[in-house]
Amino acid sequence: MKKRLGKSIFALLCCLCLACSCMPALATSFNGSYSYYNTDYAVVTGTSYLNLRQGPGTDSAWLGRANENDWVRVQGEVGNWYYVTIVESNLSGYMSKNFLTLAAAAPSVPSVPSAGNGTMGVVTNPKPTQFLNLRQYPSYDAPVLGIFYNGAVCQILAAFDGWYQVIINGQTGYFRQEFVTVSNNSSSSSGSQTATIHTLNGGKLNLRNAPTYKGSSIIAQIPNGRQVTVLLKGNYFWKVQVDGKTGYMDCSFLTEKIGSGTSSPTPNLPVTKPVTNGYAIVNNPKPTQFLNLREQASTSSKVIAQYKNGIRFEIIEPGETWCKVYGSATGNIGYMMTKYLTLYGVSSSPTKVVQNGNTYVNLRSAPSKQTGNVYNKLYSGSVVVVLTPGEEWTQVRYGNTVGYMMTVFLK
Repeated sequence: MKKRLGKSIFALLCCLCLACSCMPALATSFNGSYSYYNTDYAVVTGTSYLNLRQGPGTDSAWLGRANENDWVRVQGEVGNWYYVTIVESNLSGYMSKNFLTLAAAAPSVPSVPSAGNGTMGVVTNPKPTQFLNLRQYPSYDAPVLGIFYNGAVCQILAAFDGWYQVIINGQTGYFRQEFVTVSNNSSSSSGSQTATIHTLNGGKLNLRNAPTYKGSSIIAQIPNGRQVTVLLKGNYFWKVQVDGKTGYMDCSFLTEKIGSGTSSPTPNLPVTKPVTNGYAIVNNPKPTQFLNLREQASTSSKVIAQYKNGIRFEIIEPGETWCKVYGSATGNIGYMMTKYLTLYGVSSSPTKVVQNGNTYVNLRSAPSKQTGNVYNKLYSGSVVVVLTPGEEWTQVRYGNTVGYMMTVFLK
């Protein structure tokens, strides 16, 4: 009996030893007291891709890879290696620290100025030789009232859907928000990198506990127009700080600003009515059905409201597949599928003309410069059919090819 018991204990000890040998060999300390990291996320930087290995060494078995700017969850370290899980593929293993960037400590959050005469803006073009158009109303199709170079100062009156209504040189017009740095004329100069929330319907943006929609939870919901401090940028999500909270936001709803002063949002500015062209009447196949108004042009996007037949909407931007619309009675802005609308004053197959000086614009397979393959190069003067309008990217059809083009080059 004792002999059998001894064999059983010996077998159990062997199993425990084997199990321990399969565990990743992590550092004995992270911040001086923990063997494992309190979960943090890093971004692949300085290389087009980074290999994931079974052990902490280049001679260890290859398990997969992450592309540049992809997010990984950091769980521990061994020497010059982190033990990580790739967010996109959920593969776990070791990656070299040399090509992984963790977020730096957050700088102090800039104060928010009140609206009014103290809310000023400075023209900030990407290149000093470029100029910013002052437009008659908030649209790239609006007439140009004047052009302004970096350093020109304006007074901000209102904000709407990516545009500021401003007064500059005695003229009232509209500037694109991403080319204006907002300041309350304070003498402070934190030099921090910030971004402003620009949601499609003016709603709140979720601050998440991880740089992914899958399995992440919502820490807070931050209003449109608010400014956040950017800590680390990666594919699809940025790590940010706002209201004393740190988390991750979908970067497609963030407009970057790099300020040398107390750059700040203008959340209290009045909102101007959008510029519309034509109108649409809800026309469901059956009178008992409802048509969804969605935050984005996707059947998987959040539903803002539902409408029966006969309800009228003003058209902000028409498209053959989706229309961006405005409900004057409710103030709701969103997208509706064109096939369930009867359009008035606009074409059911609206067209745009490519305009980029004497050069071309890429027609891509996806709305991204990084992941979208180039289908075609369309020179200025080319005409495309708009399928789905968008603030940054527009889905279009050119001949029999459907793809995406940057909205700024479509007039």
